[in-house]
Amino acid sequence: MDMDSRKKNKGYQARLFWIISIFTWILTFAFFVLLYTREKELKIESQNDQLQILNNEILTDIENSENLEDAKEKLKGRNDSIRISVIDFDGRILFDTHAGDSLENHSNRKEFIDAMSKGEGYMLRRISRYVNNVYFYSATKGDSIVVRTALPYSDSLLQTLRVDWIYSIIILIIAVVVNVIAYFAIRRIGMTIRSLRNFATKAEEGTLDLSETYEFPQDELGDISGMIVNLYIKEQKMRAERDENLQALMFEEQEKYRIKHQLTNNINHEIKNPVHTIQACLETMVNNGERLTELQKSELLNNAYGSVMQLSSLLRDISLITRMSVAENKIERCEVDVNAILDSLKKDMELYPEEKRMRLNINVPDEMKINGNQSLVESVFNNLKNNSLAYSGGRDIFITAVDEGNCYMIEFADNGIGVEPEHLSKLFERFYRVDAGRSRKMGGTGLGLSIVKNAVLFHGGDIRVSNRNKGGLQFTFTLQK
Repeated sequence: MDMDSRKKNKGYQARLFWIISIFTWILTFAFFVLLYTREKELKIESQNDQLQILNNEILTDIENSENLEDAKEKLKGRNDSIRISVIDFDGRILFDTHAGDSLENHSNRKEFIDAMSKGEGYMLRRISRYVNNVYFYSATKGDSIVVRTALPYSDSLLQTLRVDWIYSIIILIIAVVVNVIAYFAIRRIGMTIRSLRNFATKAEEGTLDLSETYEFPQDELGDISGMIVNLYIKEQKMRAERDENLQALMFEEQEKYRIKHQLTNNINHEIKNPVHTIQACLETMVNNGERLTELQKSELLNNAYGSVMQLSSLLRDISLITRMSVAENKIERCEVDVNAILDSLKKDMELYPEEKRMRLNINVPDEMKINGNQSLVESVFNNLKNNSLAYSGGRDIFITAVDEGNCYMIEFADNGIGVEPEHLSKLFERFYRVDAGRSRKMGGTGLGLSIVKNAVLFHGGDIRVSNRNKGGLQFTFTLQK
């Protein structure tokens, strides 16, 4: 992955982490404030409840006293740390244990207003102008008076009202743990995104190796990413296979057109030579028949006859190779005795003049039978024999065969001069000749070895050609049983 991609990936991880972190801390702060406020309220309400109990006791004592002076004496004997005030419904101070009874009207005090309207009220923190101290006030309404108690803000009260921070610390620890978990979770997600981005970058740049394996974390996001990558790779392989098949099909069509075009040109070229020869011989005899001797006429007729035979052989070979290429499924099959074909080949060789004859050295199994076409198998051995007779320059032909179970491996070789290495791969092409002039002089059509190859392929085999180490040419091919 390049530097820009790494920066983008880190930027995404950082943004996602900060979003989650900020959201977590906002929730933590809100929860902390809520917890702090609620606990503070509970502690204040608890303290107020205790003072309300005291207020009710004082109201009871006052109501049970014979007069206000008697009540004052009882109140003075209570806890000196707690300031007690008795207020009428108009807000006038009737009695105060710490400041006397000459205080200003308290009708505007919050705890008094709440007590008058709700039956009780409190004020959390207010300094007294008369006693010069800070108090927690709690007021309770009676039948004709309001009793207010004030607890000074001492260390004990502060300790009572202090919020317990243990829960806040626990919340902070949980927030930190959540942030740590979020960091590693986002890092894991980042690994998946990084792998997916690396894959997408390679796909966009065209440098993607379809055989490469892309690893993702074992989670839902990793599984989805893996499925996306696998689907893309599968689609690309199918597209590549389709393109390859299309190219192969186009190449095959082009090759067919090329071969067809080449075959047409070669046929035209090959037919022209014997036709021109026949035409020339006949024109000479027609135009100059009276001036020609019998010997000259005989030579012209022999030349014309030889060209006719060459033309007939060419047409026969063209018909045979076309039938194998176009109508292969219409060629009949039967049991073919290869030994009998080799025996016939040996007898035919004995009919040749001694100066043209080659010795046949045959070493094959006693019984060689295949399921094939009789005339095609004969054409294989006859064309190979004719090729050796015409071009090898040797005196011996060696035919060997080995039974390999489902087929026969056959070698057909001679001890002639062989051919140059650059010609070997082209020998099976139609109308290809190593020496065109010599081939036509020997009466060849240029289709013999092409017929051999197509006949071998028809019988489910393959064929190759090479030069022998001892000299000469060797054809190795198989024939399926």
